[in-house]
Amino acid sequence: MKNNIFAETYTQVQELKKQYNAAKAAEDEAGMQAARDAYNLLMDGISTAGESSIRIYRLYEEARDCGNEYIDFNEVVWDKDVAGMVAALRENGITHFTFSSSWSGAVDTAWLFTQNGCRLEGLVEINSPHKAFGSDEYEKAHGYLFSIG
Repeated sequence: MKNNIFAETYTQVQELKKQYNAAKAAEDEAGMQAARDAYNLLMDGISTAGESSIRIYRLYEEARDCGNEYIDFNEVVWDKDVAGMVAALRENGITHFTFSSSWSGAVDTAWLFTQNGCRLEGLVEINSPHKAFGSDEYEKAHGYLFSIG
C-alpha cells in the first residue's frame, strides 16, 4: 500500500490541535507556539511534495472534518491543474474522489479527469463544507464519484 501523506498529516494535525488546545487552556504560550511551529513544519513538508499537494491536503482535511469518505473537489479546477492533481492522488494511494464543482465548465473538467486515467463511477450525495443555518448538520451536495486508475 502506498504511503498517504495526506492521511498521515491529518492525523498529526489533529494531535497538534489537541496539544494547542491543552496549552491554551493552561495559558501556556510556549506550548501554543510549539504546536503552531510543528504545524507549520508539517505544511512545509506537504508543500515540498508538489504543486498540487497543499490544495489536496486542504481538501482532504475538509472531507474528513465534514464526515466524507473521499476528497471532494468542490471549487473550480483549472484544466492545467488536472494532470498534476490526479498524479498526486495516485502517488499517495488515493483510489477515489468526488467532484461536486458547479462552476461553468465542470463537465469539461470531469472529462479531463477521465482523460487522465480516472473512471466515472456514478453520482453520490456528500456533505458540503457548509453547515445548514442554525444547525450542526452539513448541507448535502451532489457530485461525480471517480476512481483513479
